[in-house]
Amino acid sequence: MHRILSAVIVLALVGSLANTADAQRQRPGIREVHKHNGFWASAGAGGGWSDTDLSFGNDGRGASLYVRMGGTVNPQVLVGVELIGWGRSDFDDQSRGNLMVSGIFYPSIRGGWFLKTGFGAAGYERQGVERDGIGSVFGTGFDLRIGRNFYITPNVDYMVQFFEDDTVGSLLFTVGATIH
Repeated sequence: MHRILSAVIVLALVGSLANTADAQRQRPGIREVHKHNGFWASAGAGGGWSDTDLSFGNDGRGASLYVRMGGTVNPQVLVGVELIGWGRSDFDDQSRGNLMVSGIFYPSIRGGWFLKTGFGAAGYERQGVERDGIGSVFGTGFDLRIGRNFYITPNVDYMVQFFEDDTVGSLLFTVGATIH
């Protein structure tokens, strides 16, 4: 839990510094709003940990990825579908993934920092054995504007999967590209 809180704090600080730098590049008194309207899409990759006992030890390291897309409800609220996953290929090949309906909330219309949640189906495979369940994700990130409608988006996500006899958590760190 301490690592999750630390990661969220670091991401929030990076986001506030990016907002300050963006404001300094613009003419005094004029601040452009992040553009969130219509269709949006984002995809990224990174790394993370997954563990059934939530210890997030070295044995749970693997790669992570996400793909999400949807529409804009208003400049601060986005809804869509998301595929997020974790996997590793070593002595015990395994992968985990959630396919969900997700929502993204930007607390400030002028900032790029967001909170995210989603709920849907979960899947797990280990050495050819597959399981299905229910999945959820809670996360945060920041859209760093590098073009008119193009952003680099670092994310921290906590993916949870509920199976018949097991609950699994995965802490994922990704960097992606986003268009709005």
